[in-house]
Amino acid sequence: MPNPYEYQQIHDQKLAESICVAAIVSVTAFDPAGMTVNVQPLSKSLSNGKYESQPPILGVPVAVTRCGGFIFRPWYKPGDVGVVVYLDHDIDGALAGGTESVPATRRNHSASDAVFIGGIVSGKFTAKGLPDDAIALAKEDGSVYVAVTESDVKIKGDLEVDGKITATGDVFAEKTISGAHHTHGGGPQPS
Repeated sequence: MPNPYEYQQIHDQKLAESICVAAIVSVTAFDPAGMTVNVQPLSKSLSNGKYESQPPILGVPVAVTRCGGFIFRPWYKPGDVGVVVYLDHDIDGALAGGTESVPATRRNHSASDAVFIGGIVSGKFTAKGLPDDAIALAKEDGSVYVAVTESDVKIKGDLEVDGKITATGDVFAEKTISGAHHTHGGGPQPS
């Protein structure tokens, strides 16, 4: 006669397999207006003794840093890799109103309630050409970046400013700085 403990283990294993928590995915499309992505899970699932591709997950909200009137807006491209997290309950009401709400359905850990958290470095990629010991916003090849170190901000690439630049300290330029009213060559200026 089979051990009841073994039945419980089998039941617990099947239950654990049926709960979606998170998955590593690849972006197939990005909607910047709606801040959503379509993604393809990268891990195949075992079904009837055979590994098969999981279905794509469409219209997944993108988790972004948004606070105090500011936003860090990413721009995803097909092939970018990230993670989807399957939230505990139906999130439709909370997303629509941005306030506390009663779940519209009883679904739990569903692909319909996934949120995309992007930006996982996959494969053998290594960032090159960036300053060490700095937080950087950059092109992957280091050809353009803004880097913040403990002592300064470094910028590489052309800089386009739509507005005024105000400096409270000395400004030094190795090349010409020109403007609508004044043009000064590089180097120290006479007093």
